[in-house]
Amino acid sequence: MLVHSRVGKPAGRGKIERLHRTYRDRFFRLLEVQSIKSLADLDTRFHSWLESEYHRCPHQGLGGTTPLEAWLEKAHLIVPLDPTVDLEAITQHQATRKVHKDSTVTVEGALFEVPSTLIGERITVHYDPHLGPQRRRLQIVHDGHRLGEARLVDSYANARVRRGGLQQEVQLSDAPGPTSEAPVRRPVDASLAASRVRATEEEQPA
Repeated sequence: MLVHSRVGKPAGRGKIERLHRTYRDRFFRLLEVQSIKSLADLDTRFHSWLESEYHRCPHQGLGGTTPLEAWLEKAHLIVPLDPTVDLEAITQHQATRKVHKDSTVTVEGALFEVPSTLIGERITVHYDPHLGPQRRRLQIVHDGHRLGEARLVDSYANARVRRGGLQQEVQLSDAPGPTSEAPVRRPVDASLAASRVRATEEEQPA
């Protein structure tokens, strides 16, 4: 994450600016520009200088020790990560949602479709928040079991799904546009209407 300090407050930039000055004075100033063959060549030379000189030079900010010595003094505190750990999975965000009557859940303003068998259930979704809704993959977890992925809602297809014997068909016609007496019926309207009808039936006494 890139963090900018406030204008006129150089204290927040002191360390990085000092590091850049060291790079300029000890590496770039002595570099023969004409001898650089490519960006990869420059990168190789820089890392060679970093490992052989910079990390082995005493630093005043480290009490006269070298960066390599300072790192080795605390190397025993480093806990190695199990190579079998799925980093992508453990860094995902989690959210708990109740599945709507039209088999959907809302995550960060986007509507996703889940299996209709989960209607009314509380589920947990795992996802990468840095991806947009079109690229986002929501992993569905219910009662400790992974049940696949949720899909970004296709409003037209969602309006035709059977739910307890109720099916709303979206009629498409090549006829001229409707008059003011027959308002346009969009697929998403049909989907919402289906949910309202089902909710009304459930509220009525047996």
